[in-house]
Amino acid sequence: MLSSLQSYHTDKRVLKPKCIFGLALAAMLCLVSPARAQNSEIGFELGGYNYLGDVTRSYKLNNHSVGAQFFIRKHVDNALSMRWSLGVGNLRGADDEAFDVFSANRRASFNGSFFNTDMLFEYHFLDYRDEKLQQYWTPYLLFGLGLYRFEGTDNFGNSYSSGINLRLPVGIGIKYMLDRRWTLAISTSAIKSNSDVLDNVSLTTPNIKDYRGGNPNDDDWMFFTAVSISYTLWKIVCPQTRLR
Repeated sequence: MLSSLQSYHTDKRVLKPKCIFGLALAAMLCLVSPARAQNSEIGFELGGYNYLGDVTRSYKLNNHSVGAQFFIRKHVDNALSMRWSLGVGNLRGADDEAFDVFSANRRASFNGSFFNTDMLFEYHFLDYRDEKLQQYWTPYLLFGLGLYRFEGTDNFGNSYSSGINLRLPVGIGIKYMLDRRWTLAISTSAIKSNSDVLDNVSLTTPNIKDYRGGNPNDDDWMFFTAVSISYTLWKIVCPQTRLR
């Protein structure tokens, strides 16, 4: 059985997630100011996370868990934008007994949640923001980096944590401007977790005899497919009247 698995303990001196996400939120809010109006957006994204790793080794549509993000977007120009986000999500996985005999004997599973903050670059292939062109949609590429902390529970009731790790998202999407203020988007991304402990089966060197420990050389992956809505901040300039 999985008696060799142990809970992952992080150093208590590591910054608490609340502090990190509080600082990230403060930095995001500072980006929105009247001087940046019309080049800035605020938005909300809702979708599903999926997991790929030692426990689940193939992408399964029925393995999605809910995830959501609040974000602020700053347009550098009509082709490139930067996006800062704060989010939460869930991950789960279970051994597929039909995959191989090792999975059938191990029967491992896990469930957990995480907080994340990301900084993404978005490259738009079409100039969808120029009203004169009447090009109201565009495919786009997204990539960047972020931080997250995952806390989970395995099928034996062991609680564990990934600690604060770097994650690297890359993906594609489509945006459509509903009007001059509202933009709808759908995207899908693959996220390298830089961790092999999301499923809690790779904390020890694999046992060559029964292969119950998983592969410590392969990091776990997240996948996120979502729909977002964003609102463009417009600065209203009031005409100044001179007193005679």
